[in-house]
Amino acid sequence: MATHADIQACLGSDAAQYATNKHKGGSSGNKGTRYEDFFIANKVVEAAAQLIELPMSPDPHIQGQHLGFVDDLRIAWPARTHYFQLKNACIVTWLTGEHPIATDFHCQKVLSEHCAEPDPHTSLVVSTSTLADSLAANMPAHIQDHTSVEHFPWHPTINRLVMERPALQGQLAELTHIEQATLDALSGTFGAVLMSCLQHPGGATVREIMVHASRMFPGQLRLLPPTENWENHLLPEFKRFLDAIQGLSYGASRGFFHWMGFGTSGVFGSSVLSEAFQEFQRNIIQTEPTTFEAFEEALP
Repeated sequence: MATHADIQACLGSDAAQYATNKHKGGSSGNKGTRYEDFFIANKVVEAAAQLIELPMSPDPHIQGQHLGFVDDLRIAWPARTHYFQLKNACIVTWLTGEHPIATDFHCQKVLSEHCAEPDPHTSLVVSTSTLADSLAANMPAHIQDHTSVEHFPWHPTINRLVMERPALQGQLAELTHIEQATLDALSGTFGAVLMSCLQHPGGATVREIMVHASRMFPGQLRLLPPTENWENHLLPEFKRFLDAIQGLSYGASRGFFHWMGFGTSGVFGSSVLSEAFQEFQRNIIQTEPTTFEAFEEALP
């Protein structure tokens, strides 16, 4: 990751001062659920879902408002580095203004190569698809080899964002603690990820952000790693009593105990690693329920 000295060494004092001022201005405004915050959380959700689908894939480091010329978001993998600049405006151009976007993108590529960052790429993110298409069609030639344009819509609320993006819904569905989550539950999961992102202004890996989110909002997100056999956390005596109850089926997926029987079902509110669930197991072993009704009575 670049420092003030790196920028000065490869692009000069004026460029270093500009990047420093740009970073200070972005950091001072990095509060609340802004467009940038939603986008960063969206990228964390996207990467987390990828880690669940492919557990052996690299865990990227994500940081918003870092020092550089394309500074709204930096995502770093061992083999590539991706920088994002976000513009939630009706009019965005490549070449106008005192510090044109195209110049910033070119400088970021030069800086990344100076810092020996692997395969640097830059992206401009805008809030309307029409503007994104126009910017992609009119991209200056000298940045085309490392630049792309993305459309990320602006919605003032998390609920609206999740409702309008089916792809995001699918990714969030991989992160929730239950397999058939409602839109409200998906929105809650996105909110948990967002809050965890805001707690890491200096950046963190996706796994670190997700673990922190689980601690901040217990019972909201699935446990990691996805390869863990969570049924191993059910006590043998606990399972012996449940296995003897007619009509009851149960399991422990995504780190949470769930049950079903006689037309009803439920998910325990705390993970299988929690003290609350351990107490529930001890209570079942002590009370020795023999019917589904007795099991339900033992639930907290």
